[in-house]
Amino acid sequence: MIGKKTLKAYEFRQIENYFDYIEESMINGNFSQVKDLFNKLSKSQKKLCFKYFFNCDGRKDALNYLINHI
Repeated sequence: MIGKKTLKAYEFRQIENYFDYIEESMINGNFSQVKDLFNKLSKSQKKLCFKYFFNCDGRKDALNYLINHI
């Protein structure tokens, strides 16, 4: 689970910033990092992450990657 302490360590204010970081890691080809970051999320945060990528235009590639590779 990603809590406030972890977000602060990454210098993020919201969980959505963490989701963006997952996407940036994917774009940069750091696929093992993507898996590690995603697996740190709780079950409810994973659902929120999927919804976040689904509802954001231009983020369908990140959603497809997560669905197919994690």
